Amino acid sequence: MPIIASPDQLSHIGGIAADLVRDGDRVGLGSGRAALAFVRALGARITAGKVKALGVPTSLLTEQVAREVGIPLATLDQVDSLDIAIDGADEVDPALNLTKGGGGNLTREKIIASITKRFVIVIGEEKLVPRLGTNFPVFVEVIEFARPLATRKITDMGARVEQRHTPDGRPFRTDDNNPYLQCWFPSPPLADANSPLHRPAELHREIRQIPGVVETGLFVNMASEIIIANLDGTVMRKSKR
Repeated sequence: MPIIASPDQLSHIGGIAADLVRDGDRVGLGSGRAALAFVRALGARITAGKVKALGVPTSLLTEQVAREVGIPLATLDQVDSLDIAIDGADEVDPALNLTKGGGGNLTREKIIASITKRFVIVIGEEKLVPRLGTNFPVFVEVIEFARPLATRKITDMGARVEQRHTPDGRPFRTDDNNPYLQCWFPSPPLADANSPLHRPAELHREIRQIPGVVETGLFVNMASEIIIANLDGTVMRKSKR
């Protein structure tokens, strides 16, 4: 198991991300440990009167935390675009492509990412990988009726596919009551250009073509900037060129 960023380290980069929010911004509020650290930091800035902002949460848990820390909230009925969105990731490759979905909210997260002008990812150093799929599967949200079909189709692509379960053994359900598939693709040498996750855009399109697939956890060419909490306590930032 890789060493993961501590709560203090995530709080630090959450505060850095909160400082990116400008007065009057409409803000996408991500899910997961690092994103919730940002939500709490933004709430503290709003409560202190340092900035005014309107948040759109990507999960029920994020909504709950945002309300607790005093962030005014809106829905997609009320806003059609966002100035900035801050979220976490399961993995980030050298091209800033992402796998997301470990927190169970990939579809809502991708919707928010698709309408934001600036998509910023906050992560611990352990989330940096040379190739997507190194430590996490590709998560795929499906409707229940299509789950067996999607499982067979993605298996035919060369993946080992499992339905995700909760820690107590029940089938996992998203906030929209859909099941999740965990898709582990083979890990050939990095020089092997035939690896499905060396062509994440193509793999995403191929999976999305399966009827009943709601969304995949492959976020390709969406992140504009990464804020990284290094394990030595320093912070690194990477941006799209």
